[in-house]
Amino acid sequence: MVGQFAFCAALYATNIYRLTPDRIDVSIGVRIAILVALCGCSYLRRRAPVTALALALVPFGVDLWLGATLPVWLILSDLVYALALYGTDRQSVGIVRLCACLSLVTCGVVFAATHNGDVVVIAVGAAAAFLGTPLWWARSVRQHKATADAERARAEALTVIAELDRRAAIEAERSRMARDLHDVVAGHISAIAIQSEAVLRLVGRPTPDDSRRPAPDIRDIVTSIRTNSTDALSEMRSMIGLLRGNDSLDDLVTAGRLDELPRLFDSARASGTEVQLLGAVGASPRTGEIPAAVDQAAYRIVQESLTNAIVHAPGQRTVVELQCVGETLTIIVANDVGRHRPERNTESHRASNFGTELGTTERRGTGLNNMRQRAELLGGHVHAGRDGSRWTVKAVIPLTSSAAP
Repeated sequence: MVGQFAFCAALYATNIYRLTPDRIDVSIGVRIAILVALCGCSYLRRRAPVTALALALVPFGVDLWLGATLPVWLILSDLVYALALYGTDRQSVGIVRLCACLSLVTCGVVFAATHNGDVVVIAVGAAAAFLGTPLWWARSVRQHKATADAERARAEALTVIAELDRRAAIEAERSRMARDLHDVVAGHISAIAIQSEAVLRLVGRPTPDDSRRPAPDIRDIVTSIRTNSTDALSEMRSMIGLLRGNDSLDDLVTAGRLDELPRLFDSARASGTEVQLLGAVGASPRTGEIPAAVDQAAYRIVQESLTNAIVHAPGQRTVVELQCVGETLTIIVANDVGRHRPERNTESHRASNFGTELGTTERRGTGLNNMRQRAELLGGHVHAGRDGSRWTVKAVIPLTSSAAP
């Protein structure tokens, strides 16, 4: 504001300020006083542009009556610019329309009064210079500001969406990790719990031929317990390595595949559950082999189904059927459901309950939900329920899926 006043005062001092001849001979002090009043109105150009322009019309009218001067018109054009830029949308459009109407009326009056085309051209040039140019510039700046605000709002919205996507990805990853940890730990630990219970039952039996060597069934059960323990540690070590982002594949143990089912069946048999395998897994006609994602998911589904059978129907016969027809892999795990469970002593009952808490689908539905999620991620589905005296789990997975298990 000080710079604007100094520039306009310099115009008065150098006597290059007249736009029209003076009607009344006044001193430079009067012109400076009018300039000071206009500069005082300019202090409101941002906070109250309408008020600033309205107040400025008084000294502007006085200056116009005395004889129009360039400094006053420059400040007036700045106030018009401020109103078009800082006012509301309605005020900005209103000042444009008002200035356009005043310019047309003024040019019409000048032509009617003078009938001189040159004077009309000068009037049009003055209107364009002092009103049209600041209005055009203000509207252009206003449009750029609106575009920038819209882009800023869009960027903030994208940031919010990205944050929501990040949280959703974290939740999905946590869910996947929880599912994998459940499938890795529950099967092995449940088998260990059931097998430990069997060992507790056999501790009191007399050894064959009164020797001190353990009974063969105890040896087999303890061997299976050790196998399940080492398998659980190996798979946990593999998952920990993956979570740490270890790129060394030599230190990681691959996830379970269907060709490892015999070892899984041996562990179930050591727990006292009879397991029978029907059918065999073929290959995809299109690719010549089962996709790794389908292979791993199928193994986990069979593992979880066997775990539930061991926990909820101990000692009952379980049949695992694998069918690979066309582009679909079908897994059926069915086990007999006993009416009554054998009595357990207190210590063995605790072991069984510990396995049940890890592998149950009846209390929390974790295992069954995990099986369904694995199948659905690959475009398949899982159905589980009781059919007469048997509990059946049926999973159908397309072999064309490429999703991660």
